[in-house]
Amino acid sequence: MRTKVILNSIIALTTGTLIYLLFRVSTLKIFSWMNVFEIDFTNCKLRNFALSYSTALPQWFIFSLPDGLWTFSYVSIMLCIWDFKINSKNIFWITFIPLIAIISEIGQKIGIVPGTYDHHDLFFYIIGFLTPIVFSTKTIKFLNYNL
Repeated sequence: MRTKVILNSIIALTTGTLIYLLFRVSTLKIFSWMNVFEIDFTNCKLRNFALSYSTALPQWFIFSLPDGLWTFSYVSIMLCIWDFKINSKNIFWITFIPLIAIISEIGQKIGIVPGTYDHHDLFFYIIGFLTPIVFSTKTIKFLNYNL
């Protein structure tokens, strides 16, 4: 089970990153991070090929799916680290990043957080947060949930 969770987490993280590298604007931080390792992904043939098809893809695929995949990856790894047990000692670490993402998106909706609200972003954050928990329900143990 642990190996499968780690593999799924790596696949989700890699897929989200590839979507960014292939379809997003080259002014994003990830491209300057790649340049630190002397990787120029902005002039890559694969990126140029992918960009030619980007107009055929739905906007949520390019702009929201990566966030959901990264959230999925984070929650999966946190569950794995905590041996698929959720309790008052680890719930903070398991939910920290997803809740920040979800709350910030809602904050954008009501105007207290800068940025542009997108219901697709919120949807993918929630799905990325809940999916690892749902898929792990056979092994997850909720212990002494006394906060």
